Amino acid sequence: MAKSWTDMVNEAKTEVTGVSPAEAHQRLQDDPEALLIEVRDAESVPIENRSPDVVMISLGSLPMRADLEIAERLRDKRLEDRSRQVIVT
Repeated sequence: MAKSWTDMVNEAKTEVTGVSPAEAHQRLQDDPEALLIEVRDAESVPIENRSPDVVMISLGSLPMRADLEIAERLRDKRLEDRSRQVIVT
């Protein structure tokens, strides 16, 4: 039987640590190589509400853009380093 959405979310929560906005800000200050990704569609996030360092990659395209198995032209090079800290909002 296929996993439900809730099952997948609960499984992800065991692997991923959530952080507060203040902690995310501190991590970005402490690690200049950290990558902040905004997964909402760009049209739904007013420019004045975006962090100057945010990378806009919609949630629907993030798995493809981070997939090292697909054609290089479809990937986002910033996501290739698996040791890089990534903060997703």
